[in-house]
Amino acid sequence: MNEKMSVKKLRHRAEMPLLTLCIVLTVAIWSLLLYVVLVEHASPAEWTFPIIFGAAAPFILLLYSFKRTYWKTVVNAVELTDKQFPEVYELYVRIAKDMGFGSGKGAMSNIPRLYMTDGSGTLNAFASKCQVHKGYVCINSDLLEIAYRHNDLSGIGFVLAHELGHIKCGHVSAWRTIAHPMANLIGLGQSLTRAQEWTADRCAYYYAPEGKESMMVLIAGKHLYKQVDMDEYFRTVHNHKGGLWLKLENYLSDHAVGYRRMEAIKETEEKGWDVHGKML
Repeated sequence: MNEKMSVKKLRHRAEMPLLTLCIVLTVAIWSLLLYVVLVEHASPAEWTFPIIFGAAAPFILLLYSFKRTYWKTVVNAVELTDKQFPEVYELYVRIAKDMGFGSGKGAMSNIPRLYMTDGSGTLNAFASKCQVHKGYVCINSDLLEIAYRHNDLSGIGFVLAHELGHIKCGHVSAWRTIAHPMANLIGLGQSLTRAQEWTADRCAYYYAPEGKESMMVLIAGKHLYKQVDMDEYFRTVHNHKGGLWLKLENYLSDHAVGYRRMEAIKETEEKGWDVHGKML
């Protein structure tokens, strides 16, 4: 896609309010701690240092985990290149370039490396960081098996665009980790993650819309998803009232539940890419 789309327009409308709230609360608590230590106690009490260290520990561990996770992943993975699964890699590079990778700054300065890992029956992919300005994408072998067995590269394109969207929109940036401990503390950790997943879905809708119906693989499995009658599926979905229990289940999930994600796909087909999935 040649048209440039700003990150601001790609974001789900709930993401930045949730992120801002968590960062403001984090800064406020840290400011209070520093005030108590530096102003109220000229000679800090013995209990202040353990509290500050305990507050900082989650951030230190998260930063450490970037490198550890990267090496734990890649030493047991296959990197995709123009000679290793070239059809998938060519699709990946095309989507990445459409999204602006390789022509920007920071995380956008290079096309992130792409790895295949053993899925062991799990249909999943993820994006993460290994350095301050460098991300990477992993896709499970089960998803690649689907692409080749069912000749469904468009579905893989949707997944790859989703994961690249996480990097493009800063979800794996080191500084953003400061928001997650607070989000978990106030009961909004799942909501913040879910909003980021909606943003990544919107990126996928925009840059790889032809693969959006392949999301059904996450519900019906890799062997039967193409046999699902979509009209009948949505008819049966609408027979279930979107009441309290559906909202509660969606609230408690870090990814929007299947009903919600498939509803967003249908709305995207009817209204275009600019659809914001439901947070509840």
